[in-house]
Order: sequence, then C-alpha cells, then structure tokens
Amino acid sequence: MKAAILIIIGCWFMADGLRAQNHVPLKYTNHTEFGGLFGRVKYQFPGSPGDEIMENRLNVTLQTFNGVMLSNRLSAGVTVGVDWYKTALLAPISGGIRYDLTKKGGVRLFTTADVGYGFAWFQDDIEGYRTKGGLMLNPGIGLRMGEAGGAAVTFTVSYKRQEAHIDKFPLWDQLERSEDRVYNRLALRLGISF
Repeated sequence: MKAAILIIIGCWFMADGLRAQNHVPLKYTNHTEFGGLFGRVKYQFPGSPGDEIMENRLNVTLQTFNGVMLSNRLSAGVTVGVDWYKTALLAPISGGIRYDLTKKGGVRLFTTADVGYGFAWFQDDIEGYRTKGGLMLNPGIGLRMGEAGGAAVTFTVSYKRQEAHIDKFPLWDQLERSEDRVYNRLALRLGISF
C-alpha cells in the first residue's frame, strides 16, 4: 500500500515538472473504458492433492481515467475501476498517464500506464473468509479514433496484474489458512475519451 502511494506521488511530481516545461494551460480529460480480462488459471483439485486443473477465465472490467492535459500529447490523473474476478470483486484506484505516440490524424496510437492498489470494498465474502486487495499494474497500448483534442472512440490492449490475499476458514487441525493470488490478465477494452 505504501509503495503504491509513493509511486502515485512520484508520477504526480514528474507530471507537474513536464507541465511546467510545456507551458500548456491545464485542461480536463476523461477516458472511460469497459471490456474483458482474459487469463488462464491453474489450481489444485480440492479432493485430490497433487492433481492440478487448468481453466480459461474471462472477467469483466470497467474503469475511468480523470486527469489533466500536461501537453498536447500527455495527460496524468487518477484511474478508478471495478474488476469482477470469479471469486473476488476488486476496485483498483491508481495514478495513471496517457501519452499519444502519434501527433496527427484521425487514428492515433497511444500508451497507458496505471499503478495503484485494488481494494476489496465491494466484496461480499462468505462466513470465515476475508478478501483483501493488493498492488495493481496496468500498462497498455491503444488506438484513439476521432479528432485530436476532441471526443474519440478508443480500443486498448493491456496487461493487468492484480494481487489479492484471502484469509480462509481453517480446516481440521489447521490454526489458520490463507491464499495469495496474482491475477495476470490480458485486458481488451473499448472506450471513449474527451
């Protein structure tokens, strides 16, 4: 948690320095997206130790980036979202940047980077279980289709890494039981930006 806060503060100071160099008045920007998180999981079969099961997973994701334009191509701000995994509902909050790699045209290539913490505020655990969030990283690349400086439709491909910790009800002679999870997903999102 402390590391995520330090990263967000560091990004903000770096972005402030870039704004000072470009002398561009601050302008609000928003980038809202929804899509799917695609991944593959491997876990132990509950009744047979040593037997592993592999399954493909598709999860739903929604996020919105709200920030300021630091230059004609760079924006920095805060990203808030919700990710519905099979057994966890996490709400990541992160510092993020968006940077246009191409300057002109109706279709522009851009990059994204978000670093933060996924909270389990909306998770409804069964009795004996407690889900906690963890560090979240989400770098990506996308296409922005629309006029420069105006509204646009976006398509983004990114890698999403989300950590979580689950305290579980102890079994038989156990004093405690827990599980650390790392959700590694390919995120495909469709969105709008302005």
